[in-house]
Amino acid sequence: MDLPLLCKDFIIYPYQMYYARAKGADAVLLIAAILSDKDLEYFLKIVQKMGMTALIEVHDLEEMDRVLGLNAEVSLIGINNRDLTDFTVTLDTTASILAARGSVLKERGIAIVSESGLFTSGDLQTVAQAGAEAVLIGEALIKQPDPGVALKGLFD
Repeated sequence: MDLPLLCKDFIIYPYQMYYARAKGADAVLLIAAILSDKDLEYFLKIVQKMGMTALIEVHDLEEMDRVLGLNAEVSLIGINNRDLTDFTVTLDTTASILAARGSVLKERGIAIVSESGLFTSGDLQTVAQAGAEAVLIGEALIKQPDPGVALKGLFD
């Protein structure tokens, strides 16, 4: 069974995307907080030419508006629930951004991934009710002695 592979590095140079593709990545993470609009648009062109997908990560409404204003096709946006200034995590980030821009995202056919702070099935329900269509889970699984059991527990 082939599973999609996301390169979750901090992509700041184009060669990183080519390297990721050469190593089998289907998608790359582009973080709006560290990339200019010009870089995002350029990187999106590269991603599309390579037949990959870009998961563009935002942390707040301002970054979401920047991404929505790009002159490039955006199909997948991740909302990171971690505040980069103090590293606090709240699922309210996903809820508030989607409350403000959810209709625009639906209208444009942009899928939403909620990221960070997802540890329980209740957390998954919270972001799903807010409008997230997928989740990106790392910490909740890698800190467990048996990630498979932990994953199963998230969906109970």
